Amino acid sequence: MPTQHKIDLVTELTDKMQRSQLAIVADYRGFTVAELTALRAKLRANGAEFIIAKNTLLRLAARNTGKQGIEPSLEGPTAVVFAYGEIGKVAKILLDASKALPKPLTVKGGMLGLSPIKADGLDAVTKLPTREQALAQVLGGIAAPVSGVVGVINAVVTNVALVIQARIDQLQPAGESAA
Repeated sequence: MPTQHKIDLVTELTDKMQRSQLAIVADYRGFTVAELTALRAKLRANGAEFIIAKNTLLRLAARNTGKQGIEPSLEGPTAVVFAYGEIGKVAKILLDASKALPKPLTVKGGMLGLSPIKADGLDAVTKLPTREQALAQVLGGIAAPVSGVVGVINAVVTNVALVIQARIDQLQPAGESAA
């Protein structure tokens, strides 16, 4: 029979996993408390959380959210980074922290939305556009055809005006000017 504490932990992990856009599973062994605290602070400042949890509880949370693709990564001592905001920025922080720490952070895998990513997939996540860049690309794609249509309509109106002006000039006797 599960304890109330474990039920609460699974509920909390389910909520975090449901809200996260990116979940990265890593091995935290070999790091000091100070190193992990500094990493947690950096991640928190960028809309992410670094949590150490039991694999069984994480598996239950993954099943509750339909993110079972993360389960193969849940072996051995496990820490999970849940990213709620700019996932590219969070992935970059993890990669940079891994290089800066005396022992590299071992990424086991993770989930990007509902798609599992492999251990080496974190580098690809850093190359994803930010939310603002993605919106700008979408708006650019929408605006380009509209501006093309406006340009064509403007050209037609300009050509009509030029033809009318040329006809007016033809009909006026030489020496008179249009008022």
